[in-house]
Amino acid sequence: MSKELFDFAVAGNSAFAALLALALARYANARICLIGQVPTPMQVNGDLALAPCPTSRPETLERAMAGVADVRTLLTGPGDPLLRRANATFTAPTGAGRAAAGHARHLMASFDIVTASLPEASGHAGFTAEGIWMLQTRLFFAGLAARLEAAGVVVTGKATNLRISEDRVQFAYRDDVAEAKVLIVTDADTLGSLVPLPDGVATATRMGVLTDPVAALVNRVTLDIETGGHLAGRGDGRIEALVPAGDSAGIVDWLGSFLPEGTETRIIARSKRKVLLSRDGAPLIATLPQGAARLAIGFGASGAFLAPALARYLSDQARPEEAGWFGAHDADTGRDGVADIGMIGGGRA
Repeated sequence: MSKELFDFAVAGNSAFAALLALALARYANARICLIGQVPTPMQVNGDLALAPCPTSRPETLERAMAGVADVRTLLTGPGDPLLRRANATFTAPTGAGRAAAGHARHLMASFDIVTASLPEASGHAGFTAEGIWMLQTRLFFAGLAARLEAAGVVVTGKATNLRISEDRVQFAYRDDVAEAKVLIVTDADTLGSLVPLPDGVATATRMGVLTDPVAALVNRVTLDIETGGHLAGRGDGRIEALVPAGDSAGIVDWLGSFLPEGTETRIIARSKRKVLLSRDGAPLIATLPQGAARLAIGFGASGAFLAPALARYLSDQARPEEAGWFGAHDADTGRDGVADIGMIGGGRA
């Protein structure tokens, strides 16, 4: 049995986790592993990556939009472009959410993003934003294994026998034993080893869903800014969604509210998962009591575009404005100045 040594281990199955691992490998000149599984084309994805998303904090929107250049640089190479511009719809079902949506819309407009209110006939309150950058996650995941290998990132799949101490993390995978100086946890896969959770962190159940084609929703992107639930119409018409419900009735009700009148579809695949979220709705970085493990959660649909800057922060290479933003989102600092619209990130259970 061999033993592998890593500087960082990143735990997660999302585009956010994968880009964080890639960026750490590039920026830190370090040995990196990704504790997770690269989704295959037949699996339910349920991962949405948008650069600008509704936020009440201009500095957060600025960081996410600045990340577009980082992501484009990380993903330069042959093949189809992995970033594209899209029009996205942001909805808010409650009164409080509508007030937040109004604030977020005006903030986006101040960054020269064209927005428009949803028509009353849509049955939803909220707004659309035009021409925002998004990562084409299905294409990204299709070529991810090759990109990780080229960057020297080792993908372990699911880890077992995880042990976290003050100065190291040990775990087993396949026939190997591994050790890392730091573990970065981005989703709930390793939750059993990390309870009790730090203050300000909670768990929730979400359902990844794939449906039969709905022609009217081809290439349409919709996000519920209060729950982080979202749906994306693929080019083939199928809908990939992360539904803020864990039972069949809740899934049908939520998805049905976004279907055009008179339209029906059929759920052909689903995958239940747990997600980690911050109680104040803002991204959160927290060092766990064991010392060698840190949480990086609550980055929402903008997480993939914040991952490169987070990699610089974790490897002590952050630019001054980045260091200030990530430092303010550390659990050890007062968070009254960062509380935000709650948005829950993607990832596969």
